[in-house]
Amino acid sequence: MVKAAGLGSDWDTIAAWSGRTPRTVRHWLTRFATGGIAALDDAPRSGRPPTADVTYHAALDDLADRDPRALGLPFDAWTSARLSAYLAAMTGVRIAPSWLRTLLIRHRFRCGRPKHTLDHLRDSDAVAIGEAAIAAAEKKVASEPERDELHYQDETHVETNLYLAKQWHRIGRQRRIASVGVNRRVTVFGGTESRTRGRSFSSSTTLPVTRVRRARGHWRNARRGCI
Repeated sequence: MVKAAGLGSDWDTIAAWSGRTPRTVRHWLTRFATGGIAALDDAPRSGRPPTADVTYHAALDDLADRDPRALGLPFDAWTSARLSAYLAAMTGVRIAPSWLRTLLIRHRFRCGRPKHTLDHLRDSDAVAIGEAAIAAAEKKVASEPERDELHYQDETHVETNLYLAKQWHRIGRQRRIASVGVNRRVTVFGGTESRTRGRSFSSSTTLPVTRVRRARGHWRNARRGCI
């Protein structure tokens, strides 16, 4: 409203596109004219003051981003009920899990499934050797594209273990939980040619496969083959 008025629009025009009445537009523009931006702040609200103060919000933002195991807790994933109980013991302020979920969303957290990782079991020297081999292969294919092909491989699994439960995590930071490295599964391998010729393959340890997931994230038919 203030910007539109500064550009020369009258009250009726501002009311038409903002969906407010001319009286409301006049009220807020008059407040701005007499008191500046500070006059546009909300007036003190009636009723009980917020239970979650600045200290609670700071503790929530820090705690929800931390690994529960690092705090000596017997679980890997935060839920709103667990966060509510832990914060109540830490701050003395008890917030219902239902309202805590609203606060988490305001702090840019979302409830999603974490990812198991084997990064803690990786051999850094072996990883470096593998990356060097891939770089050399890419260079060779680029120099002789008609002779050699390089296929990027990925896999998906049908597992006997249950999927991890959803938990709260900051947007853009999927939580990673160390895996024991042992699981019973049927693994389906697939690959696609790196220079986008459309060649692809798929194979399964025990089950017939008719299609695989490509790196671009969509499904496509692929002929079966050996790895």
